[in-house]
Amino acid sequence: HGRPTRAAVEGLSLFGLGVPRRNENWLRGSAVLARLRADQLSAICDAIGSRAGRQSLSNDAIATKNVCVAILKLCREKQAWSHLIANSQLLAKRRSQSKVAITGIVAQGLEQLEDTSVKLDDATREELLKTLCDVTDGKMYCEAERAKLTRMLSALKERQGDVASAADILQDVNVETYGALSKREKVDYILDQVRLMLAKGDRVRAYILSKKVQRKTLEEDDLQDLKVRFYKLMSEYHVLEDAPFDLAQNFWAIFNTKTVQDDEASWRDALSSTALFLALSQHAPGVSDMMHRVLADATAAPKLEKLPTAKHLLTLFTTQEIVAYPLTEEHQRAVEAHPALHTAGAEIHQRWKNTLRERVIQHNIRVVSGYYRQLSMARLANLLGLSVDEAEKHVSDMVSDSGLYAKIDRPKGIIVFAKPQSPDEVLQDWASDISKMLSLVETTCYLINKETMMHKKALEA
Repeated sequence: HGRPTRAAVEGLSLFGLGVPRRNENWLRGSAVLARLRADQLSAICDAIGSRAGRQSLSNDAIATKNVCVAILKLCREKQAWSHLIANSQLLAKRRSQSKVAITGIVAQGLEQLEDTSVKLDDATREELLKTLCDVTDGKMYCEAERAKLTRMLSALKERQGDVASAADILQDVNVETYGALSKREKVDYILDQVRLMLAKGDRVRAYILSKKVQRKTLEEDDLQDLKVRFYKLMSEYHVLEDAPFDLAQNFWAIFNTKTVQDDEASWRDALSSTALFLALSQHAPGVSDMMHRVLADATAAPKLEKLPTAKHLLTLFTTQEIVAYPLTEEHQRAVEAHPALHTAGAEIHQRWKNTLRERVIQHNIRVVSGYYRQLSMARLANLLGLSVDEAEKHVSDMVSDSGLYAKIDRPKGIIVFAKPQSPDEVLQDWASDISKMLSLVETTCYLINKETMMHKKALEA
């Protein structure tokens, strides 16, 4: 190392080593630093570092912090990035280094990383980020800074095209336990983790991370944008999982967001997607209930008038009538062209189309089973517009999924929908019918007596 010149000695004085730290003249110090030669930087840093060691031993936390900051500012002024990285690690790893000093070191590193006036190359930025992440590791008083640094490192890897590394870096940050971050910052951070996991293709971990976000938290007024972002990410997940009912719930939650209600294009997309995915959902009490709730909702009902295809789908599946498939040309074309069906490629789009046809057939079978106790397979196939073999296949699938009770007598070609009753059930039904009949007889007798009395009264008058 070169021997410090007079300018260097003056620079040391200005960094708090000869002047009271409350009266430091940083502008003058910058001018002095500009006259320093690059080969003198290490000697000056060593000189300041030795003073930092003495002040650390004397438990002067503020002075130690000022000295550490002085070293790092010196490196930044000279754009000596290797010295900046080395000194950041060296100063932070000193034995019994104060929390105040470490906080100052990390703050200097963050300030440099966020400084847009000085462009760091990716290799230097990555090395500095890793160094600062190492410095803040396990330090609760730097948890907010560590979360920010980790996210910056992940973003750097993602920008370089290494999505898997970016996801791996960010996934281990348990940001929900960080008390230094606000609720909004935590949710935003977790959503970034979920996004990267989906981009990486790790759907299991994406789902686990999404469970860290409480749905009721997203209902707060200042988190509405994050609510929409969360449910859009969950929609990506549920598309891959082939879960149409979950997709319908996601889009319904998006629709019931104030910011979406104020934007016509947004609520049209959310409400029409809700209706579409409800139609694609496997029949269940929850699905049927949600269809009726959407149709009766005070906010959604008027808006459905502007979405004829969405209303038509919901009406078809809540009415006990046989539905023709394909739908009318207008509605069929609108369904197949819906943007929500095109988000995951041609293969998924074709799968959704096949699912809609299957749901229509299943709806028709349930309607027929409600009107007939038994009928021939040929007649059932005719009502469904299918071949006998295809009708039998769909009935068998529904019976296997516990969505329908049916028995097929193949030799006779008859299908029976009425479930046989046990003797106890028959007796209970008979007793119930007798009770209803006696009640009707009693009511009738009362009305006859009433009319007779009124007629007698009229004759006497």
